[in-house]
Amino acid sequence: MNKIILPVVAIIAVFFVVVGLVGDNKAVDDSAIVTAANMEQLNDALAKGPVLVEIGTNSCPACIAQKPIMADIANDYEDKATVMFINAENTRAMAASFNVYTIPDIFVIAENSDEGYIYMGADGQVTTDRNKARYIGITAKKTLTDLLDAAIEYRQ
Repeated sequence: MNKIILPVVAIIAVFFVVVGLVGDNKAVDDSAIVTAANMEQLNDALAKGPVLVEIGTNSCPACIAQKPIMADIANDYEDKATVMFINAENTRAMAASFNVYTIPDIFVIAENSDEGYIYMGADGQVTTDRNKARYIGITAKKTLTDLLDAAIEYRQ
């Protein structure tokens, strides 16, 4: 079963890129995306505002297809939120701390509390259960900006 999933995801990602649903096949300026090296960096960003996190790899086709979307959001929300990429290959322990089993794994952390991270759920409600707040695979820009807007409003 696992041998089938990766090729299917790769084919879907290539399809999205080819038909123009994601990106425009030009070099992506992803300089506004913060590549996380450790949990301290994530927590520092959370002290300033919500954080949109993508956990993936640089060789994952779906992650590559997601990159232009994340870059657009990072530029659009530059002073309101942080867009962060956690490389599951380079920072395995950090990715493992979020129980990642499929990439890209995308979520918004609204804030850090004594009980742990507070995530913005798909229903616009906060939760401490990341499973209720995660998106697996290529995720539309509007879905992610709606989450960020709700997290920003929650923090105000």
